[in-house]
Amino acid sequence: MKNAHVGNDLLLSQAKLNRDRLGLSLIGDGLVVTHDFQAELLQSIGQISLADARVGSSCSFRGSRLKNPFGRYALAAPRLSVDRSLYFTAAAVPRAESVARVSIQPTVFEGGVQLDDARIGDTIDLSRADLRLDGQVFSLRRVHTSELRFLLREVHGGPVVLEEATVDTLVDSVDSWPATGLQLSGFVYTRVVPTGWFPLSKRIAWLETATQETYDPQPYEQLARVLRAGGEPQDADTVLLARMRRRRETLGGAAKAWDWVQDVTFGYGYRPGRAALWLSVIWALGSLWFSLRPPDPMKAGEGPAWSAPIFTLDLLLPILDLGQETQWHTEGISMWIAVILAFAGWVLATSVAVGAAAVLLRRN
Repeated sequence: MKNAHVGNDLLLSQAKLNRDRLGLSLIGDGLVVTHDFQAELLQSIGQISLADARVGSSCSFRGSRLKNPFGRYALAAPRLSVDRSLYFTAAAVPRAESVARVSIQPTVFEGGVQLDDARIGDTIDLSRADLRLDGQVFSLRRVHTSELRFLLREVHGGPVVLEEATVDTLVDSVDSWPATGLQLSGFVYTRVVPTGWFPLSKRIAWLETATQETYDPQPYEQLARVLRAGGEPQDADTVLLARMRRRRETLGGAAKAWDWVQDVTFGYGYRPGRAALWLSVIWALGSLWFSLRPPDPMKAGEGPAWSAPIFTLDLLLPILDLGQETQWHTEGISMWIAVILAFAGWVLATSVAVGAAAVLLRRN
């Protein structure tokens, strides 16, 4: 059916197709179907090729079994254009003993699937589909669609690629994604609608799966934009914090140690309250030390009354002058503690100010 033109519907439901000597079961490259392409409960052994095919309404492979043990793809449809929806969902099949009773048969792929550069007007629906890739790839590179319903019942045996794909709405579930081999670089979506329980920790694990081999900040930044646009700024900050921790895994030596310090002290600016907490702890410890070992005054009988908490606070806060730091003389270990307190104060107080400003900027 290469370059064929069908003026109404193309009906291949319940057909059984076997491969030719080239391993192809259906050659439909350049095929044009004016209305619906229906291939429900289809059984195919070999490769269905629909490169550059165009469907004027919907295209349905509900309940079909597409198997290609001889080559890369069970379905190869790069640059497929469907004006409405593309269905790979389950189909109801009447049981032999009673027409009134039915069983649910999922769409099953045994082999790779290629939908690179496809343009689907409404929905790509993978609800309850089975991907048994057998070392091949499920590829949606540069796909454009209004909605992707990634609700697979089973996926294993090969990578799932969504690189540079563009989707308005992503519908998924916590169990529909592969544990390895996920590629999301450049994947853009406007909103994400999970079905069922899908906590943020699992969503971050989803991103980690997509960046196991190579660090890529884009998937983290994309999810953070979607969460922020959806009114979840704290969740967005958590995702960006996970991005920085994933980046730290690529560093080495001193850079990794300094990165760890930034995480612990103020969460890379996404947790400014953490720096304030550290300031409080250090202030309490410094106050205890100087209350047990008060320094001598610079000039005997002069200067303000001694206060260990105020003296420590004067060391910690780099901008404020409380009139204590310059009036007392520290020496020995107390001098080094004063230096450490002053340095920690510069780092932590600056972190609190910068982090708080960044939070306000992100939320506005």
